[in-house]
Amino acid sequence: MAGIRIVNLTKTYQINNREIKALSGINMEVEDKSFVTVVGRSGCGKTTLLRILCGLEEKSQGEIYYTKGDMIISKPKTSMVFQEPRLMPWLTVGENITFGLRGESPAVKRQKADKLLDLLGLKEFKGAYPHQISGGMAQRVALGRTLCYDPEIILMDEPLGALDAFTRQNLQGEIVKLFINKEKTVIFVTHDVDEALLLGQKVVILEKGSIKKQIPIDLPYPRHPDSEIFFKYRQAILREILGNKEN
Repeated sequence: MAGIRIVNLTKTYQINNREIKALSGINMEVEDKSFVTVVGRSGCGKTTLLRILCGLEEKSQGEIYYTKGDMIISKPKTSMVFQEPRLMPWLTVGENITFGLRGESPAVKRQKADKLLDLLGLKEFKGAYPHQISGGMAQRVALGRTLCYDPEIILMDEPLGALDAFTRQNLQGEIVKLFINKEKTVIFVTHDVDEALLLGQKVVILEKGSIKKQIPIDLPYPRHPDSEIFFKYRQAILREILGNKEN
Protein backbone atom coordinates (compact mmCIF):
# COMPACT_ATOMS: atom_id res chain seq x y z
CA MET A 1 0.00 0.00 0.00
CA ALA A 2 0.96 3.66 -0.21
CA GLY A 3 0.44 6.98 1.54
CA ILE A 4 0.23 10.49 0.11
CA ARG A 5 2.04 13.67 1.15
CA ILE A 6 0.65 16.89 -0.34
CA VAL A 7 2.84 19.99 -0.07
CA ASN A 8 1.63 23.52 -0.87
CA LEU A 9 -0.75 22.30 -3.59
CA THR A 10 -2.36 25.11 -5.57
CA LYS A 11 -4.74 25.06 -8.53
CA THR A 12 -5.73 28.18 -10.45
CA TYR A 13 -8.05 28.68 -13.41
CA GLN A 14 -8.28 31.55 -15.87
CA ILE A 15 -11.94 32.52 -16.30
CA ASN A 16 -12.88 35.65 -18.29
CA ASN A 17 -9.36 37.04 -17.81
CA ARG A 18 -9.61 36.51 -14.07
CA GLU A 19 -7.48 34.15 -12.02
CA ILE A 20 -9.61 31.90 -9.81
CA LYS A 21 -7.93 29.83 -7.09
CA ALA A 22 -9.69 26.50 -6.65
CA LEU A 23 -7.03 25.25 -4.24
CA SER A 24 -4.54 27.32 -2.27
CA GLY A 25 -1.60 25.99 -0.27
CA ILE A 26 -2.96 22.53 0.56
CA ASN A 27 -0.71 20.66 2.99
CA MET A 28 -1.99 17.24 3.94
CA GLU A 29 -0.70 13.82 4.98
CA VAL A 30 -2.67 10.69 4.14
CA GLU A 31 -1.15 7.73 5.93
CA ASP A 32 -0.74 4.33 4.31
CA LYS A 33 -3.92 2.21 4.63
CA SER A 34 -5.90 5.05 6.20
CA PHE A 35 -9.39 6.37 5.44
CA VAL A 36 -9.59 10.16 5.11
CA THR A 37 -12.85 12.01 4.49
CA VAL A 38 -12.98 15.53 3.06
CA VAL A 39 -15.91 17.85 3.79
CA GLY A 40 -16.80 21.46 3.12
CA ARG A 41 -19.31 23.73 1.43
CA SER A 42 -20.02 23.40 -2.30
CA GLY A 43 -17.24 24.96 -4.36
CA CYS A 44 -14.57 24.63 -1.66
CA GLY A 45 -12.27 22.50 -3.88
CA LYS A 46 -13.08 18.95 -2.77
CA THR A 47 -13.57 17.47 -6.24
CA THR A 48 -10.66 19.46 -7.71
CA LEU A 49 -8.36 17.91 -5.11
CA LEU A 50 -9.44 14.40 -6.08
CA ARG A 51 -9.16 15.09 -9.82
CA ILE A 52 -5.58 16.27 -9.38
CA LEU A 53 -4.67 13.22 -7.28
CA CYS A 54 -6.25 10.97 -9.91
CA GLY A 55 -4.40 12.69 -12.76
CA LEU A 56 -7.52 14.12 -14.42
CA GLU A 57 -6.27 17.68 -13.86
CA GLU A 58 -2.83 19.29 -13.60
CA LYS A 59 -1.74 21.13 -10.48
CA SER A 60 -0.59 24.75 -10.80
CA GLN A 61 1.94 24.66 -7.96
CA GLY A 62 3.10 22.39 -5.16
CA GLU A 63 4.15 18.78 -4.90
CA ILE A 64 2.45 15.43 -4.41
CA TYR A 65 4.60 12.65 -3.00
CA TYR A 66 3.64 9.00 -2.68
CA THR A 67 5.18 7.20 0.24
CA LYS A 68 5.82 3.73 1.53
CA GLY A 69 7.14 3.99 5.05
CA ASP A 70 9.88 6.63 4.94
CA MET A 71 10.50 6.17 1.21
CA ILE A 72 9.23 8.29 -1.67
CA ILE A 73 7.90 6.03 -4.42
CA SER A 74 6.52 6.48 -7.93
CA LYS A 75 2.77 7.02 -8.25
CA PRO A 76 0.99 3.76 -7.33
CA LYS A 77 -2.13 2.35 -8.96
CA THR A 78 -4.92 4.79 -8.25
CA SER A 79 -8.62 4.58 -9.08
CA MET A 80 -11.56 6.94 -8.69
CA VAL A 81 -15.22 6.23 -7.94
CA PHE A 82 -17.39 9.08 -9.23
CA GLN A 83 -20.71 10.55 -8.08
CA GLU A 84 -22.50 8.43 -10.70
CA PRO A 85 -21.63 4.77 -11.50
CA ARG A 86 -20.53 5.39 -15.13
CA LEU A 87 -21.17 1.79 -16.14
CA MET A 88 -20.96 0.60 -19.74
CA PRO A 89 -24.61 -0.02 -20.73
CA TRP A 90 -23.70 -2.69 -23.30
CA LEU A 91 -21.80 -4.78 -20.72
CA THR A 92 -23.24 -7.04 -18.05
CA VAL A 93 -22.62 -6.48 -14.34
CA GLY A 94 -19.83 -9.08 -14.41
CA GLU A 95 -18.24 -7.55 -17.51
CA ASN A 96 -18.40 -4.05 -16.03
CA ILE A 97 -16.56 -5.24 -12.93
CA THR A 98 -13.69 -6.69 -14.99
CA PHE A 99 -13.65 -3.80 -17.50
CA GLY A 100 -10.38 -2.39 -16.13
CA LEU A 101 -8.46 -5.64 -16.53
CA ARG A 102 -6.16 -5.87 -19.52
CA GLY A 103 -4.29 -8.95 -20.66
CA GLU A 104 -6.01 -11.30 -18.21
CA SER A 105 -7.46 -14.58 -19.42
CA PRO A 106 -11.27 -15.06 -19.40
CA ALA A 107 -10.88 -17.62 -16.61
CA VAL A 108 -9.00 -15.17 -14.39
CA LYS A 109 -11.57 -12.44 -15.12
CA ARG A 110 -14.42 -14.78 -14.17
CA GLN A 111 -12.67 -15.77 -10.96
CA LYS A 112 -12.07 -12.17 -9.90
CA ALA A 113 -15.57 -11.09 -10.87
CA ASP A 114 -17.21 -13.96 -8.98
CA LYS A 115 -15.24 -13.17 -5.83
CA LEU A 116 -16.22 -9.49 -5.88
CA LEU A 117 -19.84 -10.20 -6.85
CA ASP A 118 -20.12 -12.45 -3.82
CA LEU A 119 -18.45 -9.85 -1.59
CA LEU A 120 -20.81 -7.11 -2.79
CA GLY A 121 -23.97 -9.22 -2.71
CA LEU A 122 -24.43 -9.10 -6.49
CA LYS A 123 -23.84 -12.74 -7.43
CA GLU A 124 -27.41 -13.21 -8.72
CA PHE A 125 -27.05 -10.18 -11.02
CA LYS A 126 -23.82 -11.16 -12.80
CA GLY A 127 -25.58 -11.41 -16.17
CA ALA A 128 -27.82 -8.36 -15.73
CA TYR A 129 -27.31 -5.10 -17.62
CA PRO A 130 -27.07 -1.68 -15.92
CA HIS A 131 -30.63 -0.70 -16.84
CA GLN A 132 -31.90 -3.83 -15.07
CA ILE A 133 -30.44 -3.01 -11.63
CA SER A 134 -31.10 -0.32 -9.02
CA GLY A 135 -28.98 2.77 -8.38
CA GLY A 136 -27.52 1.25 -5.23
CA MET A 137 -26.56 -1.92 -7.07
CA ALA A 138 -24.98 0.15 -9.85
CA GLN A 139 -22.80 1.98 -7.30
CA ARG A 140 -21.75 -1.37 -5.87
CA VAL A 141 -20.77 -2.47 -9.38
CA ALA A 142 -18.71 0.70 -9.77
CA LEU A 143 -16.99 -0.04 -6.46
CA GLY A 144 -16.43 -3.64 -7.56
CA ARG A 145 -14.84 -2.42 -10.80
CA THR A 146 -12.42 -0.29 -8.78
CA LEU A 147 -11.54 -3.17 -6.44
CA CYS A 148 -11.06 -5.54 -9.39
CA TYR A 149 -8.47 -3.12 -10.77
CA ASP A 150 -6.79 -3.56 -7.35
CA PRO A 151 -5.43 -0.04 -6.81
CA GLU A 152 -3.41 0.91 -3.78
CA ILE A 153 -5.23 4.25 -3.51
CA ILE A 154 -9.01 4.69 -3.94
CA LEU A 155 -10.48 8.17 -4.45
CA MET A 156 -14.24 8.57 -3.97
CA ASP A 157 -16.12 11.68 -5.06
CA GLU A 158 -19.49 11.68 -3.25
CA PRO A 159 -20.32 8.22 -4.60
CA LEU A 160 -23.41 7.84 -2.40
CA GLY A 161 -24.86 11.33 -2.74
CA ALA A 162 -27.67 10.41 -5.16
CA LEU A 163 -28.92 7.36 -3.24
CA ASP A 164 -31.89 7.06 -0.90
CA ALA A 165 -31.15 7.07 2.83
CA PHE A 166 -31.63 3.32 3.34
CA THR A 167 -29.39 2.31 0.42
CA ARG A 168 -26.82 4.90 1.40
CA GLN A 169 -26.64 3.57 4.96
CA ASN A 170 -26.15 0.00 3.71
CA LEU A 171 -23.39 1.01 1.31
CA GLN A 172 -21.62 3.03 4.00
CA GLY A 173 -21.41 -0.16 6.05
CA GLU A 174 -20.15 -2.13 3.05
CA ILE A 175 -17.46 0.46 2.30
CA VAL A 176 -16.20 0.25 5.88
CA LYS A 177 -16.04 -3.56 5.67
CA LEU A 178 -14.23 -3.43 2.31
CA PHE A 179 -11.74 -0.88 3.67
CA ILE A 180 -10.96 -3.07 6.68
CA ASN A 181 -10.66 -6.28 4.64
CA LYS A 182 -8.81 -4.88 1.62
CA GLU A 183 -6.49 -2.50 3.52
CA LYS A 184 -6.56 0.26 0.90
CA THR A 185 -5.71 3.95 1.26
CA VAL A 186 -8.97 5.86 0.76
CA ILE A 187 -9.83 9.54 0.30
CA PHE A 188 -13.60 10.05 0.36
CA VAL A 189 -15.21 13.39 -0.52
CA THR A 190 -18.67 14.11 0.90
CA HIS A 191 -20.87 17.07 1.83
CA ASP A 192 -22.52 14.98 4.58
CA VAL A 193 -20.89 15.46 8.00
CA ASP A 194 -22.41 12.28 9.45
CA GLU A 195 -21.10 10.27 6.50
CA ALA A 196 -17.64 11.76 6.98
CA LEU A 197 -17.72 10.68 10.63
CA LEU A 198 -19.12 7.21 9.94
CA LEU A 199 -16.30 6.46 7.49
CA GLY A 200 -13.20 8.54 8.15
CA GLN A 201 -10.28 8.02 10.48
CA LYS A 202 -9.51 11.68 9.84
CA VAL A 203 -11.86 14.44 8.65
CA VAL A 204 -10.32 17.24 6.57
CA ILE A 205 -12.39 20.43 6.39
CA LEU A 206 -11.90 22.58 3.28
CA GLU A 207 -12.92 26.21 3.04
CA LYS A 208 -12.48 28.35 -0.09
CA GLY A 209 -9.76 26.08 -1.45
CA SER A 210 -7.73 25.84 1.75
CA ILE A 211 -7.63 23.39 4.63
CA LYS A 212 -9.34 24.95 7.61
CA LYS A 213 -8.85 22.04 9.99
CA GLN A 214 -7.93 18.35 10.14
CA ILE A 215 -9.64 16.35 12.88
CA PRO A 216 -8.52 12.80 13.80
CA ILE A 217 -11.51 10.60 14.64
CA ASP A 218 -10.77 8.27 17.52
CA LEU A 219 -13.76 5.94 17.19
CA PRO A 220 -13.85 2.20 16.45
CA TYR A 221 -15.95 0.76 13.60
CA PRO A 222 -18.88 0.40 13.34
CA ARG A 223 -19.85 3.87 14.54
CA HIS A 224 -23.18 4.98 15.94
CA PRO A 225 -24.56 8.47 15.12
CA ASP A 226 -26.62 8.52 18.33
CA SER A 227 -23.59 8.13 20.61
CA GLU A 228 -22.42 11.07 22.74
CA ILE A 229 -18.89 11.14 21.32
CA PHE A 230 -20.22 11.04 17.74
CA PHE A 231 -22.46 14.02 18.57
CA LYS A 232 -19.47 15.97 19.93
CA TYR A 233 -17.42 15.31 16.80
CA ARG A 234 -20.38 16.34 14.63
CA GLN A 235 -20.81 19.62 16.51
CA ALA A 236 -17.09 20.40 16.29
CA ILE A 237 -17.05 19.86 12.52
CA LEU A 238 -20.23 21.86 11.96
CA ARG A 239 -18.82 24.76 13.99
CA GLU A 240 -15.78 24.82 11.69
CA ILE A 241 -17.87 24.66 8.51
CA LEU A 242 -20.39 27.26 9.72
CA GLY A 243 -17.69 29.60 10.98
CA ASN A 244 -18.05 28.87 14.71
CA LYS A 245 -21.68 29.97 14.68
CA GLU A 246 -24.21 28.21 16.86
CA ASN A 247 -25.72 25.10 15.17
